Amino acid sequence: MDHNRSTTIEEIFTSEVIAASGTAYSRVFDVKQLAGNAALQILMTGDGTGKFEWVGTLDEDAVVADFVKVNNSNDIVTAFTKTSGPGGDGRHVYGFNVSLVKNLAIKVTETGGADSIIVTAIIALQ
Repeated sequence: MDHNRSTTIEEIFTSEVIAASGTAYSRVFDVKQLAGNAALQILMTGDGTGKFEWVGTLDEDAVVADFVKVNNSNDIVTAFTKTSGPGGDGRHVYGFNVSLVKNLAIKVTETGGADSIIVTAIIALQ
């Protein structure tokens, strides 16, 4: 982390219920002046399984549902459950890098297909 650059930290999901096989998006962040450093803190409950990824666009007018997964970017985390994380309590912080895009959003998908998840998440962008 570059301590000479400003960092945006914001709660992006607050007890967001995502139905089985459902998807939710965070708000859109303008990231064209960021260094590409990011972290996502997750707290997840519910009996489902979550996948967290970042999606982006270069298109100024795109709506979040049209954002795409950027080539060569990895998911932030897959197969996350209420017992994931170092404490086995559905909590963890994941660092990730952001490629050069105009806008970014976090996409959460319930991937288990049978149960919902409840997500609270905080993002840090630099």
